[in-house]
This record gives sequence, C-alpha cells and structure tokens, in this order.
Amino acid sequence: MSNALAPEPILLAALRVLYVAAYTTRNWTLSEDVSRKQINDLWEAIHEIPDLIKQWRNDDECLRELRMYLKEYDRRWASPKLEEIFDKALQNPN
Repeated sequence: MSNALAPEPILLAALRVLYVAAYTTRNWTLSEDVSRKQINDLWEAIHEIPDLIKQWRNDDECLRELRMYLKEYDRRWASPKLEEIFDKALQNPN
C-alpha cells in the first residue's frame, strides 16, 4: 500500500465533500426532520475518504472506490449529492 497523498485536485475535491458533510450534519442536528438512518448513511459513505486520500495508489482504482462510496449514498438520498459536490470541486477547485 502506498503512503502517497491523492493528487491535489482529488484531495481538494474530497475535502470539499467532507466539509459539506460536516456542516450538513451539524445543521441536521437542529431539526427533527432528518432521520438517524440518513445521517448514518452519510457518514458510512464518507468515513473511508481520509484513508483513501492519504494512501493513494496512482491508479484509477482509488478514484473508483471513492466514487463508489459517494454513489452509494446518492442512490439512497436526495441530498446532499456527494458525487456532484465532488465533481464540481474537481472542475473548480477554488
């Protein structure tokens, strides 16, 4: 296994997903309208991201794995759309 960080565009996009998940979860705690199941599914989707980006293998498999986690959440819930957030951040890292 590699100890290389993900390439900067992927790293920044993954960090954006984590940021959105963190503030979204924080905001959800102020409402009774969001289920604990959705919160659990969100964190189930993103909890592997830190390990993936810090042990990046310079191949397409890591990116596929990261997207797999994001898509799994997106299939179940209307928002936040994790893969869309990731893709937008990849296209515009600012």
